[in-house]
Amino acid sequence: MDLIKRIIPLLLAFTLMLGLGAYWLLYYTGNNTEFAKGHRYLVTIKPGMTTADIADLLHKKHLVKTPEAFRMEARIRGLAGKLEAGRYEIVGGMSNSEIVDILSKGQTYNVKFTVPEGFNVVKTARKLEAEGLGDARKFEEAARNYTPYPYMETSNPDVIFKAEGFIFPTTYQLDPDMSEKEILALMVRTFNSEMNREKIPLLAKEKKMNLRDLINLAAMVELEAVFPEEQARIAGVFLKRLHIYMPIQSDTTIQYLLGSQKEEVTIADTQIKSPYNTYQNPGLPPGPIASPGIDAVKAVLNPEATEYLYFVAEKDGHHRFTKTYQEHLRAIEEIHKND
Repeated sequence: MDLIKRIIPLLLAFTLMLGLGAYWLLYYTGNNTEFAKGHRYLVTIKPGMTTADIADLLHKKHLVKTPEAFRMEARIRGLAGKLEAGRYEIVGGMSNSEIVDILSKGQTYNVKFTVPEGFNVVKTARKLEAEGLGDARKFEEAARNYTPYPYMETSNPDVIFKAEGFIFPTTYQLDPDMSEKEILALMVRTFNSEMNREKIPLLAKEKKMNLRDLINLAAMVELEAVFPEEQARIAGVFLKRLHIYMPIQSDTTIQYLLGSQKEEVTIADTQIKSPYNTYQNPGLPPGPIASPGIDAVKAVLNPEATEYLYFVAEKDGHHRFTKTYQEHLRAIEEIHKND
């Protein structure tokens, strides 16, 4: 009994020493304050890396002072082997506990990228490259024949990019390691999700329109209307022209075939031979010319009933709508008389 009484204090003392040792290891060697420079580092944790591998990598990058302390932090919290692969942003000076939190929750580093309404494949590709997120040429090549959904399919050989129009305009959170194909897939998948969420395919069917034609028309409406309140009226004009087999005559399609934005489309431009020239060809162009926003899509589904057949842009971006060609010419003359 006396022996037991003597051993118990020793065990308690030993346990206390272990606890103090663990505390010291975790909170003194694990605070990494000597690296508190505020710098942000991108660290890639590859699939299959062990906690020891991750600790060594962080130590080499001067983000973790003691690899053993990092491993103990993960082990004590039951997270050893549960640190997720991915690319992470770690700030110099973060504690082991903070870093383990980030890696165990898969809080990977993402970059915001916005596709504005009315952007086409080429503009989106160039913006990706300009922001260091991909190669423009590779993105364009990926978009050329990418058709994961039946409504994107077309046998028209004049279509330049089959994914054109089906890249949803919004802000994305992109992993910097994503390939151009993966980025395109995300954008097209988002388009499909948003269209279904808004029940657009069902509404189009009720209007006896297929989704591809709907997006084709909405793209022109998006680019023509500077002000959202004019979208439904412009959609009404285009649909009326289609109904009477009158060419749509949208400058937006001329801009698309030219491949660059011109301040003013000339008469010579409207005479260019191209399937995308809606001055020379009746009906819709071979495919969408841009990514319309959801409001433009809804404007085509709910167009304004109108007798107008013509419109011309005022200098402030609004449009003047007219019923006859003579009225249209007078409107153009009045708007530009002081030019």
